[in-house]
Amino acid sequence: MKKKLLSVLGCSVMAVLLWAAFIPEVLAQLVQPEDLRLSERSEADRIRLTDPLPGEFQFIGYSFTRTTTTNITPVNEVLQGQVIGRLFGRNSTETVDRAAFYTEQRFVPLFVYRPSIIDGYATFRGLFKIDYTWGDQAYGIGNNRGGAISGGQINLQTLMANVDIRPPDSWWNLVVGLQRIFDSPYDPNINPLDLFQRTGYKLSFWGTQAVGVSWYARPHQAVHARLGFFQLWENQISRDDDVFVVMGDVMTRPHPKLELGFNAWYLRDTARGGGGISVLGQGFTSALAEYNGAPRLNFQGAPSQNYTADILWLGTNASWNRNFVHGPLALDAYAIANLGRISPVAAGFDDVDVLGASFNASAHYRYGMTNNDRVWIEALYTTGDEDGAADGKFNGVVTGNIWGSPVGIYSSHRAFLLFPDPQVVNRYYSMVHDISNMGLGVAGGSFNVMRDLIPNRFSAKAGTAIAFSNQTLPGGGNHIGTEINGELKYNLRVFLTAGLSAAYVFTGDFYDAPRSTSRSDFTPDNPWVVFLSLTWLMF
Repeated sequence: MKKKLLSVLGCSVMAVLLWAAFIPEVLAQLVQPEDLRLSERSEADRIRLTDPLPGEFQFIGYSFTRTTTTNITPVNEVLQGQVIGRLFGRNSTETVDRAAFYTEQRFVPLFVYRPSIIDGYATFRGLFKIDYTWGDQAYGIGNNRGGAISGGQINLQTLMANVDIRPPDSWWNLVVGLQRIFDSPYDPNINPLDLFQRTGYKLSFWGTQAVGVSWYARPHQAVHARLGFFQLWENQISRDDDVFVVMGDVMTRPHPKLELGFNAWYLRDTARGGGGISVLGQGFTSALAEYNGAPRLNFQGAPSQNYTADILWLGTNASWNRNFVHGPLALDAYAIANLGRISPVAAGFDDVDVLGASFNASAHYRYGMTNNDRVWIEALYTTGDEDGAADGKFNGVVTGNIWGSPVGIYSSHRAFLLFPDPQVVNRYYSMVHDISNMGLGVAGGSFNVMRDLIPNRFSAKAGTAIAFSNQTLPGGGNHIGTEINGELKYNLRVFLTAGLSAAYVFTGDFYDAPRSTSRSDFTPDNPWVVFLSLTWLMF
């Protein structure tokens, strides 16, 4: 009872602080004369234009605080600190008949060093992350823990540490080291996250960080290209027992409104079941794949689940008037196929042929003055396979969630529980957490209406999303769930934003199947979530 009262008190204090900061700004916007507001904005613009040039050492920070109430909780005590993966799956997340209250905080500092002595030829970037839940733990070592009284806790995570070679006046640059691996030809070191949610494959396949080398090229103003090599897992350095991926991407602009992209990626997995995250492992037969909601294959009757695999992705994508520069209508779409072969190590077992496909399309219409005054609809379809690899063929979709967590972070839909929502700290889960939907395939979509109630200051969004499984599990149906959601965002200052978000999902008959949940005697209630957030991007 005390814990619940303290949690409620924490939520109340945060709500009051946000409310106190929020109301004066709204009233000021409503009562100030228009000419006075314009004068203040002109003066602020003049000051920004006279800012000095950044020095050799630059700091950019991201702070995110979220206070949540929900009926979702992990029931395994070991998984209380950090929960990732498919809702109602192996991460032990369940709906309960009471409300959970908690506050989480994230701080992500980015350090950029560009020494003038080498005339900008090379830049070093280091990105780190500190996540914790208020009151969670003190004095120890552990991932995403800390926040309790006297909270001396080592939970620093390294997200990026790379050298960017960029000769002056060149049309290319080379990034070496730990870096972002995204499914788009744009350089994530210098482009914002929302660009990748609207181009390429919307981070549905690759949206994480990895060690490797990336060559980004722009030989023409209308061409972006990327050639990359990433080492996903290194076992014994003297043996061929690793996982790596080679990625080639190009985007062309044959018309000022049209962008066309073409992509080819090749992954080689000879780890034979070794490596991966903790006891979950990695690969097609690992518990990690099931944990993430990706396909977990089983070679029935084999004495060993070890294998080698060669996987190839071939895809194309397009966007029309992406930033509403040439009119109020914007369109984008992608189609990508994964094909290849999985070879069991056990003698007497034939290879498994892989062939799956994913399709996505969206349409956006800007009806008002700002880009937030818009309505958009998005559809997703992925192929599935009911029996996995039992018949020697697998027709499901393959994403990076088979080798890491989280990797495929499809989030352009703007749902909160049905599909993944990236506005999280330690608890990142959803009902369709991987676009393969456990290898069964998914057909779904989302619809959103957004409006700037005060231009570039106060916005509101209402949305819905729905998902169906293309293949069913024994005892269950196709309907996964239908979500309704809403969100308010208020910019207290430039890049300092307060938010209120809520979502409710009506679960479908997909969860009548015992295999759809981590417990055969558990049928989930309709999940819901409400959270306050405070986001600050620091320069």
